Amino acid sequence: MQALLQFLKKHYEKIILCVVLLSLAAAAIWMGSIIRALQEEVSQAATEPSHKGKQVAPLDLSNDLKILNEITNPPPVVLSGEHNLFNPVTWRKKPTGEWLKILKTGPDALSVVNITPLYTVISYERPSGTAGAYVFGVQQNSGKKSVEFPKKDEKTKSGLYIIRNIKGNADDPTDIQLEILETQEMVWISKGNPYKRVDGYMGEMKYDPELRNLVKLHVNDTFTLDGEKYKIVEITKDVVRVQSVKSTKVTTITWKRTP
Repeated sequence: MQALLQFLKKHYEKIILCVVLLSLAAAAIWMGSIIRALQEEVSQAATEPSHKGKQVAPLDLSNDLKILNEITNPPPVVLSGEHNLFNPVTWRKKPTGEWLKILKTGPDALSVVNITPLYTVISYERPSGTAGAYVFGVQQNSGKKSVEFPKKDEKTKSGLYIIRNIKGNADDPTDIQLEILETQEMVWISKGNPYKRVDGYMGEMKYDPELRNLVKLHVNDTFTLDGEKYKIVEITKDVVRVQSVKSTKVTTITWKRTP
C-alpha cells in the first residue's frame, strides 16, 4: 500500500493528464458514431418517397457539426503559465506573517526601489585668513566633504579645478571663476551658489524571492541571487542594468516611480 501511495504521489500529474486525454479520445469516438448514425438517417430520408406530396423537412445538424468541429480541432493544451497543476510554485513567509507567491527568480525578479544622483560639488566657503587663499569645500560622488585652501592659478589638491578670476575684494570676493579641468569649462561660483554636477547614480533594489533589499548599489558592485553572482554594469536616472557573471547576459530593470 505504501509503495502504491508513493507511486501516485510521484506520478500524479502524468496520471491526471492520461485520464484527460483518454476521456477526450472516448468522447471523440462517441460523437463520431452519433454523427454517422444521423448521416445515415438523413440519407434514408432523402431517398424515401414523400408521403402525399409533403416534403420532408431537412434535419438541423448545425449544433452537431459545431460539436464535431470542436472535437476534431481541440484547443492546445497549455502546460506553462501561472497555473500550478504542472508548474508548482514556491511560497515564502514574510516577517509580517503573510505568504508570498514566488513566480520569478533571478534578475527578472528584481525591482528598483530608488535611484539617487551622485554629485560633485565645489563650494566657496570664506576667506582663509592667508593672503590670496580661500576656503573651499569639495564633495565627490556625494561622498564625504573635504576642505581645500586654493590660490589663484594654482592647481588644487583634489585636481578638479583652478581659480582663474575673482570679482570684488580680493580678500573676500563676491564671485570666483573656476576652470573645471575635466571638461575645460569656465564657471562662476559664490557663497551659497556652488558648482554642482551629476557624476553618477546609486541604486536600491529589492529581491522578493529572498525577501531582502540591495542598498547603496554602485556600478561594478557585485551580489548574489539564489547562489548565482551578478554585477551592476550601468545605473542611469531610470534603469539599473545587471549582468550575470556566469553567462554575461544583461538584464535591464526599469524604475517604476511611484507618484
